Amino acid sequence: MGIKIPGYPSISLPADKQDAEVALLNPEGNPCYFTFELVLTDTDEVLYTSKQVEPGQMITNITLNRALPAGQYNAELRITTASLQDGSAMNGANVVAVLDVQ
Repeated sequence: MGIKIPGYPSISLPADKQDAEVALLNPEGNPCYFTFELVLTDTDEVLYTSKQVEPGQMITNITLNRALPAGQYNAELRITTASLQDGSAMNGANVVAVLDVQ
């Protein structure tokens, strides 16, 4: 069974605030936990790292490591996975996204 990875072409964030509403989903039926890491691709700066998310669950509020000024930023949502059975690493994904900060 494959791992379903959702797409995030654009992620909207509020300017000059660390708290944001963002829907990060681990689709129902996946055989693994997801850990999400939001990274600025130009600098490799990690803006956010989640706890493990169970299949069928979603993170809806995140707190960034720092607030960003308004603008558009190239980013990657790096998804690492861990088996539900033994916690071993499975296939992850790097999803390219644009951060739309306003």
